[in-house]
Amino acid sequence: MNLTKAKYSGFCFGVKKALDIVDNLKGDNAYILGELIHNPQVIEKLKERGIQILEDINDITKGTIVISAHGMPDSAIKQCKGLNVIDATCPLVKKVHMISKEFETEGFTTLIFGDKHHQEVKGTAGNLKDCLIASNIEELKALDLNRKIGIVSQTTQEVEKFNKIVDYVKDKAKETKVYNTICSATRQRQEAAAELAKTMDLVIVIGGYNSANTVKLKDICSEITETKHIESTNELKEEWFKGKQNIGITAGASTPEWVIEEVVEKISSF
Repeated sequence: MNLTKAKYSGFCFGVKKALDIVDNLKGDNAYILGELIHNPQVIEKLKERGIQILEDINDITKGTIVISAHGMPDSAIKQCKGLNVIDATCPLVKKVHMISKEFETEGFTTLIFGDKHHQEVKGTAGNLKDCLIASNIEELKALDLNRKIGIVSQTTQEVEKFNKIVDYVKDKAKETKVYNTICSATRQRQEAAAELAKTMDLVIVIGGYNSANTVKLKDICSEITETKHIESTNELKEEWFKGKQNIGITAGASTPEWVIEEVVEKISSF
């Protein structure tokens, strides 16, 4: 049985930056607003250090608060007045915020291609007076597109799907401006995963079930070959590998290297 890792997988720049910031925190009165990154093992280790994860800033009155890598609306950050605020928002997510605001200033309605329930999309939308959100063409059909529309993307979406969204909107809108805000790390991981899957009998995708970019890797690989998405070694089943010669390994941008190595070791032991 041959194991092959994708050329690009695991931590991206934004995740590394956020974790470097948190590594310097002390446990006493240290909090993170929202999940720092979407990986259960990392979140658990933070909690073991005494760092608390908050959903509501009103729960505390003193201490250090870290803004998650996925970002928050400006209004939420302003509520942190009186606290020591450390912003760990990915720079590429900040760029989406900036471009969306510019669209609004220029009289365009921002259309965000992404998951309306995802923290990153909520953060971007929360800075705008009015915006549209869609994750596919079907959702676009229910929206009023007869206006000037500026299009951005959640940073972890698929490039091919973004392009289809853009083509559809251009046919409906009065005027469009487009800024592809899908990050290069996401593109690299998606392209590497697709290339890997072409020659594999089975691909194992490692990462949080709530990690958008990990789910996209699973979706991409599933269209090419048999694919399993796991968060940890506990979910691996030996029967998956029976009769399989070539096994591919890839991982989301918030998956630590040590988790990837644990999975590789466990599969090698079968």
